[in-house]
Amino acid sequence: MKKFVLFVVIIMSLAAISCRVRNACEVNHLGTISVINKSGSTVELRINSEKIGEIDNDKVRTLIKGVGKYDINVIKYPNIWDTTVNVIECDTVEYIVR
Repeated sequence: MKKFVLFVVIIMSLAAISCRVRNACEVNHLGTISVINKSGSTVELRINSEKIGEIDNDKVRTLIKGVGKYDINVIKYPNIWDTTVNVIECDTVEYIVR
């Protein structure tokens, strides 16, 4: 009987360890893009050619996106800053505009 109880306890322990609670970012495969404006003036933010909005100087715009590559365009005429970022699951990618 002791062996049976010990066996059940071991099986239940292994089941509890393998069924851990996952973060929402793991379940939905999401990551974060943070764009920080240090340019000295307000800029326009576009991601994959979609206008996201404007960012004032010394402000941060944070977006939650699915895992993958995104083209970031920051525009303050006549200047345009372009980059491509790779969003990783449950991680934050920062892009600083100077």
